[in-house]
Amino acid sequence: MLISYNWLKQYINLPDSVSAQEVGDKLKNAVVEVEKVEAQGADLDKIVVGKVTSVQKHPNADKLNICTVEFGEKFPAQVVCGGSNVVEGMLVAFAPLGAKVRWHGEGELVELKKAKIRDIESYGMICASTEIGLGAMYPLKSEKEILDLTDKNLKVGMPLAEALGLNDAIFEIDNKSLSNRPDLWGHYGIAREVAVLYNRDLKNYETKKIGSGKGFKLKVEVQDKKSCPRYMAVAVENVVIAPSPAWLQNALVAIGLRPINNIVDITNFVMMDLGQPMHAFDAKNIDGKIIVRNAQNNEKFITLDEREHILNENDLVIADDQKAIALAGVMGGLQSGVEDNTNTVIFESANFDSSTVRKTSVRLGLRTDSAQRFEKSLDPNMCEQALCKAVELTLQLCPEAKVASPVSDVKSFSLPVGPIDVPKNIFEKKLGVVIPEKDILNTLTRLGFEVKAKKDIYKITIPTWRATRDVGIAEDIVEEVLRFYGYENIVSALPSMPITPPEKNHLRALEHTVGDVLVKNLAYTETYNYSFVSEQQILALGDDLKKYIELDNPLSKERPYLRRNLLPNLMENVKNNIADTAEVKIFEIGKVFSTNENGLRANANGDELLPGQDSWLAGVYVAKKVETPYWQAVSVLENIFAELKTRYEILPPDKAMAWEHPSRLGLVSVKGKTVGVVCEINPLTANNLGIDQRVGVLQLNLSALSDILEVQNFQSHYKHTSIYPEVVRDLAFLVKKEISHREIKEALKNIDPLLKKVELFDVYEGKNIGEGYKSMAYHLTLGSDDRTLTTAEVDTAFVKAQEKLKKQFDVEVRK
Repeated sequence: MLISYNWLKQYINLPDSVSAQEVGDKLKNAVVEVEKVEAQGADLDKIVVGKVTSVQKHPNADKLNICTVEFGEKFPAQVVCGGSNVVEGMLVAFAPLGAKVRWHGEGELVELKKAKIRDIESYGMICASTEIGLGAMYPLKSEKEILDLTDKNLKVGMPLAEALGLNDAIFEIDNKSLSNRPDLWGHYGIAREVAVLYNRDLKNYETKKIGSGKGFKLKVEVQDKKSCPRYMAVAVENVVIAPSPAWLQNALVAIGLRPINNIVDITNFVMMDLGQPMHAFDAKNIDGKIIVRNAQNNEKFITLDEREHILNENDLVIADDQKAIALAGVMGGLQSGVEDNTNTVIFESANFDSSTVRKTSVRLGLRTDSAQRFEKSLDPNMCEQALCKAVELTLQLCPEAKVASPVSDVKSFSLPVGPIDVPKNIFEKKLGVVIPEKDILNTLTRLGFEVKAKKDIYKITIPTWRATRDVGIAEDIVEEVLRFYGYENIVSALPSMPITPPEKNHLRALEHTVGDVLVKNLAYTETYNYSFVSEQQILALGDDLKKYIELDNPLSKERPYLRRNLLPNLMENVKNNIADTAEVKIFEIGKVFSTNENGLRANANGDELLPGQDSWLAGVYVAKKVETPYWQAVSVLENIFAELKTRYEILPPDKAMAWEHPSRLGLVSVKGKTVGVVCEINPLTANNLGIDQRVGVLQLNLSALSDILEVQNFQSHYKHTSIYPEVVRDLAFLVKKEISHREIKEALKNIDPLLKKVELFDVYEGKNIGEGYKSMAYHLTLGSDDRTLTTAEVDTAFVKAQEKLKKQFDVEVRK
């Protein structure tokens, strides 16, 4: 939307020292998104008023003339011109060399340079209105017509922008920032905000009351009062359709609207002034009364843009006794619009339901200025102001005109204007700052709110133009005050709160520890499967279907059961991957759902229990040439408990599950409690699952294990970061394959107090490495909490590390 600065200043007395750019910046910070502020005559730079002193035919072109143009300089300019209406003595818009124009009114601005046209030199351009951005103000009557300024009595050499009064500044406002502010879709609404920003008085929007005319029978019937809360109309006769006066045309052109005729221009002016769309009908084209009704299904309607539309019963139309004459809130009809011979007009000023207008506008692809405003929920009270203003302007521009009917006003609406109770301390509670009460009251009062201060609250009545889905609760009032107090005046500060660390989640810590062992130490891959399994998976595993919980509304009909263990989906992962690789090492940590155990309470009363939902680890090892994967699963178990520094036992079971190998099976026990199982999958079960390899499995109940383990194993301790720099040295060596990273790390653990961290970053086997050996490379981080290390200290600690590895593992250090 475009807003004129000069137009705004008609309602606010701003000092000359306040620039348009400053106003735009303040609006952007507090009200709407101002995309840019542009001087109206910006494209007319260097273009001046010129006078054609001679016109001669071009010797080499029938349609060109050689003109001499005076333009305020010492010497006139010779110009080759193709204007069809150029004559001697004519005042024109002249662009000398260096000025910029749009060729034929299209494309980007192009700087004029000396040119030779059919062997005759030309030193500028006599411009058409479209070539200098004035096409809307001065429409072309023919294609090659140049702008004729002779009747304006202008001084030769004057800058054209000054000569035509194009000294305005235009604010370009992003429409999206106005979505919840229907009151800002006109200049008066924006002026109200600017007045508050500068603590200036806003002039009242004064209109003359419409007298009751006689002689024209005007009757209005509103059939759908929900879709049309208010409909006002009045007839004005003895209207003479003519071009609008210059002030009205200039006002519309400044904001991008094309002047049409005085009556249409008045309706557009009122819309851009107040934000209330209007429409004018030619009375002679209306048969009988005006009816606001729903369209009939498949009713045909031709809009002013000469497009035919097929309507349905959800569309609202303005009609007479015979036909639809306008699409309510969107666009008028082709057959009822104002014409050159119109004598009596009927002005419509109405309010329409936002949802109805929006749906019709979108469905028919008619995104008009009117529809954009109505779909934001306009204040029905504006209808009367707009109608009065339109009639007042009509009587001013057409002295013979007079009101020919009483004003028809059919209304049925109410607005939630309050009052609402706003606690006085809400501003400090919400914003964290104390805003003086006089500033709060001043801001709200200037915005149109009525405020009554009680003991601890304000009783605030909402102005009608803010009561349509905009302001409704106390927090909205806080926002209104904050916008003008200034967001930049709210100091950013963290809330005061204790820094006591939260209670440690021991289960989560255990899950992370176990996952790190499998991934970092043993090169397993973690998988994430859904918690749902199919009947086929359960039966193939040899489990009892009755022990599973079936969902009433499953995510997938193929998998309606909640898993009781992690194996079904992991075995499916193995089946999908073993054909493409020689070895599969995967694990999953996740919840299982058991009806044998009670879980959390399902509601606040505690009268229902959810099924048990313990967190389990399941690790699976499969390799095509490994016949005893059970020991690989046992190795995983050893590594986990070595990291946990906890003793465990593997005990023989009383019986095996259907999927467990009866002789390659052990129960994992910690402190006398069973927390898991290590086994191979029964070969028959593996075949049922589509796997022809032996499968080693480790399953641990992490929830149970977490309860057993000592709490101190998972307590973290704060240690400050040293202020002295650390030194990182890389150590690479050859070592036998069977030596593990854990053994290397343990050997270097206490080799020197300066050694802070040992980090493996590379392992390599293959070309140029001897049989049975591998290359390992580490980052050794050395540092001190009380000093910066010297080179000699670093070298000493580094040599200690090398000697320790040579002595214990017979490594060969690589240079």
